[in-house]
Amino acid sequence: MTNEEFDFIVVGAGSAGAAVANRLSEISTWKVLLIEAGSDPPVESEIPAMFFTLLGSKYDWKYKVEKSEHAFRSLIDNQCLWPRGKVLGGCSTINANIYARGNAKDYDNWERLGNTGWNYENVVKYFKKLETANVESVEKEAHGYEGNVHVENYQDGDLIGNKFNEELLMKLYQELGLPFVKDMNAKQKSGLTKIPGTLKNGVRWSTAKAYLAHIKDRKNLLVMNETLVTKVLIDGNKNAYGVEVFCNNVHKKIIAKKEVILSAGALNSPQLLMLSGIGPQDHLKELNIPLINDLKVGYNLQDHIFPIHSMIKIVSKEFRAKEVSPFDLFYSYLTKKTELGSLFVPDMMTFVDIQNKTDDYPDIQLLHLSHPVKHAGLRAYLQKNEKHHVIQIWPLLLRPKSTGRIMLNSNNPFDAPKIITGYLTDSDDITTLIRGIKVIHRLANTATFKSCCEFVEIQPLTDCNNLKPTTDEYYECIIRNFIATGYHPVGTCKMGPKSDKDAVIDARLRVYEVNGLRVADASIMPKIVNGNTNIPAIMIGEKAADLIKEDWLDKSRHTRK
Repeated sequence: MTNEEFDFIVVGAGSAGAAVANRLSEISTWKVLLIEAGSDPPVESEIPAMFFTLLGSKYDWKYKVEKSEHAFRSLIDNQCLWPRGKVLGGCSTINANIYARGNAKDYDNWERLGNTGWNYENVVKYFKKLETANVESVEKEAHGYEGNVHVENYQDGDLIGNKFNEELLMKLYQELGLPFVKDMNAKQKSGLTKIPGTLKNGVRWSTAKAYLAHIKDRKNLLVMNETLVTKVLIDGNKNAYGVEVFCNNVHKKIIAKKEVILSAGALNSPQLLMLSGIGPQDHLKELNIPLINDLKVGYNLQDHIFPIHSMIKIVSKEFRAKEVSPFDLFYSYLTKKTELGSLFVPDMMTFVDIQNKTDDYPDIQLLHLSHPVKHAGLRAYLQKNEKHHVIQIWPLLLRPKSTGRIMLNSNNPFDAPKIITGYLTDSDDITTLIRGIKVIHRLANTATFKSCCEFVEIQPLTDCNNLKPTTDEYYECIIRNFIATGYHPVGTCKMGPKSDKDAVIDARLRVYEVNGLRVADASIMPKIVNGNTNIPAIMIGEKAADLIKEDWLDKSRHTRK
């Protein structure tokens, strides 16, 4: 395939890249190549609750973050694992399937930062375009019904008590003054809500299925998997004209006559830009990478984070933990799509505006994880709670102020990037998380809770023993010991106007001062969204394809920078 030519080369067949490749290949005269480092999805990826078996497998890049003095103090080797999908469909193949758009204010803020065309009014049409909603409890006019991504409710069952837990959570939050919100994806606001999943008939609906499977015979689209892109080819006039790849133990060059689009994600897109000579001048010079353009690639790394610390032990006589065999779980899923179709969670989340602002812009998301404690993996509590059911509640920070950075470990494209999370380097993040923990304590002090449940906290190691429980200092200690990733890294190829010294791409996703090169994935987010990032990444892919079509199908609108 040496020097074979395509009109467009899309790097990364994940949440955004699969959408980009599908939409570009709708133009029958365009020849499109989609390159993916991973392989086809395994059969276990079909079952929602089996996603955890894929983490750390060959379908995961298996990245580890750098050690930090601010975080991870009680984690193994003081490091946090960062799963990233290395498979067709990318993270949409190994994630928890949650369908969440974020908050309308997120996108309005993107436009206020200088990104014309990215306000909520402009992006919501792409959310509608991508989805086929099969959820009863939604505001019909806010959703789409002819899109590639199927959306439905998780399939709860009775074996592990999810229905019981949902009823309990609704009573608890109602007493706390947080209402039930019918459709958080129509307009996000504070309250408890049911979150649907990217599912069809109880089966995972990744972007590999949504955008690639049904067009596998499209003549003008070629998908190359198990192929690593090692470099973007850029000539002396700063024109991107193709990529260098490693496939079947051979290095090859492939030509792009029109554009190269990087959709490799918030870690691998900046990594590839830097390997290609686009990035911070001093960093590239250290690694003997010839500089093409000095841009803040890899900066602005943001992620949702949460302390794994809070547990509720249900002691109500209405429900007691049962011995649930794997056979029972699989039989229930195969016959009714329940249990393993539910992720072992009540498919409910709570959004809370910790700052009590009048505009109701939630900054904490309370996550609920429920399971029989015999399957919880929390050994310290196994014996004590073996006869009871457990719900864990975690406060997730929606809009962190702390930022990190992606760097190169070397100029070798086979080396993992260096991940400096920056977690908890801004003290405001600690303050907000502490307030989130206090909301959980308020929940535990309701009359409903006291009538049925017992509150248990996971104790940190010896670090916090000398601090008085329930004080801010104690909670900060817990947070710094047990902080973990929400699996939502974004922002490392920041979208912004030319006047923004930190911007890497413009509002049409074009890399500054390089022709024929765009980025279309979660790395472009100037600010992280209020919720899970998979669906916003797909939206970015849909919008990117339209921008590219506009530029190339209407030549009068296409201008080289």
